Amino acid sequence: MASTGIDTQPASRKAAVGLLAAFLFVLPFSSNAALRNALLALAAVLMLHASAKGTAARPMLPAWRVLAPILAFSAWSAASVAWSVDPAYSISELRPGLLYPFVAFLVFFAATADIATIDRWAWGLAAGLVAMGLVAAGQMALSGWWDPERWHGDAGFYATHVVLALPLLAWAFLRAGPAARGARAVLAAIALLTLVVMSWNDNRIAWVALAAMTVLAVFLSRKAPPSPPRAPIMAVAAVALAAFAALFALSLHQRAERLAGSAYAAEAQLSRDPRPALWDYAARRHGEAPWIGHGYGRGILQLQFRTGVTPGVDNPYHTHAHNTPINVLLQVGIVGLALFAWMAAALVREMASGLAAGAPRRHVATLGLVLVAGFAIRNMTDDFLVRHNALLAWSLAGAVLGALRPTSARTPG
Repeated sequence: MASTGIDTQPASRKAAVGLLAAFLFVLPFSSNAALRNALLALAAVLMLHASAKGTAARPMLPAWRVLAPILAFSAWSAASVAWSVDPAYSISELRPGLLYPFVAFLVFFAATADIATIDRWAWGLAAGLVAMGLVAAGQMALSGWWDPERWHGDAGFYATHVVLALPLLAWAFLRAGPAARGARAVLAAIALLTLVVMSWNDNRIAWVALAAMTVLAVFLSRKAPPSPPRAPIMAVAAVALAAFAALFALSLHQRAERLAGSAYAAEAQLSRDPRPALWDYAARRHGEAPWIGHGYGRGILQLQFRTGVTPGVDNPYHTHAHNTPINVLLQVGIVGLALFAWMAAALVREMASGLAAGAPRRHVATLGLVLVAGFAIRNMTDDFLVRHNALLAWSLAGAVLGALRPTSARTPG
């Protein structure tokens, strides 16, 4: 794949990397949409300048086997405005749902010039987590409770951010090495603070996602050269899994306690969870436009969902199908879901190709696959491929593929 290469003026790329690290830092705070968009835009301009002034080196764009499905899904989603049941809403969702995440993907791909750059992304996310953790701890100390809706949209968005960010903390911890005791202590403290804060809400599936990511990371790294001692890794993984199981049980108890006496008390029981009813309603609505869908946007049928899932009840929490593939099916039909699956498969395939390499490229591939797995599990019971969670997911995907790209623009990609 032809390319102009990376920057011959280090200051230009360094400035872009600094802006993107700041972008990751402010990302957890939902009130900073204008700031994060400005940081992303400025970084994009700097990387375009770097591309124009660079010499042939690493490709500045992903391979077409990755770009093609992304562009195809985006084009089909944009085209759905023509048949959307609410064209104005679909148009309003294109920019935050497709354009910004795609720009983030491309900019992080271009800016991640080497594997060490991922360390900077990890520390940017760590700083954001500690800032959010301190805000949460302060609110808990002053008022006795932590309200993620005030700072991060809601508990689900915050938990999804944590699921995507914690593997980067683990990455930085391992990259620091045993000699960097201070850095490791700081990262461990941030991770502990983050898990404590997340335990203050009753989000359940996040603990399942973290457990699955731990198992996958251990499995994929079992033959990674150089092979570390297995006993310490297995011991740490076992402790982590036990902790996630305990926190999952705690989340069930907290949810039942929070909903006790309310109209939603029955929903606290897993056997009475409302999602099967949401999925059943979505299946019926899908039949009305099976091939092309109802139009782009997670909430394209939000008014119908609110009153249609449970007859006679207007539930403000039931605004979509609470499952990303089902939501994609509702929005852009079978054709759109096929393009979405092609896009996801292309990303996974590109990451998995790095597993055959030696360290540290194999470690980067492992990180990418772990992130995909965690995000996928989170999206089985909700849909977080929107707003700041989508930005983070696509940013990290771009960073992983950027670190795995060929070392030369003339190298086949």
